[in-house]
Amino acid sequence: MKKALLILFIGIILLLSATSFAGGYFKRIDVLINGTRIEVNGEIIETDTEPFIYNNRTFVPIRAVAEGIGCEVKWDNSANKVIINKYKDFPECDYLNGEKFVYGMITKIDHKNRTIEIEQHIDDNSIEITPILTVKDDAIIILQRNDKVMNIEFEDLKCGDVLGAVIDKNGMVRGIIMFI
Repeated sequence: MKKALLILFIGIILLLSATSFAGGYFKRIDVLINGTRIEVNGEIIETDTEPFIYNNRTFVPIRAVAEGIGCEVKWDNSANKVIINKYKDFPECDYLNGEKFVYGMITKIDHKNRTIEIEQHIDDNSIEITPILTVKDDAIIILQRNDKVMNIEFEDLKCGDVLGAVIDKNGMVRGIIMFI
């Protein structure tokens, strides 16, 4: 009886492990690793996986290349796919954790201290804030025009720019979006 239960248990384990690999398969391939280096915009990109050649095609780690050209890379495990965006985005404003979203026009910029002064555009849902805002070093700044979107640097901001800003619970700007 114990032997029958053991065989049944092993059978169930094998059946479950066989179904877990049903969505894909393994294939052994021969590749050429010859020290191929990846250069993006004049800079050598270091990766944790070596590029290789297979069937006369060079394969490189997509994350390293995409991030090297300023793209954002995400992995969607449930859909088994890599998602590449042409720009880096930031999460929406989290009002429940004390964040605020404000609109305004830049009236003054201090590049050295990473501060901007804005003339806030107020509507019925606005929360009035201090006009001088400190922009975090790792803040993401997005410039959007029609269907074109790109990231810009803090140094690219100028007086007169109209923006929306996400201010974290500590009063620091973590994301800016500008529509032109």
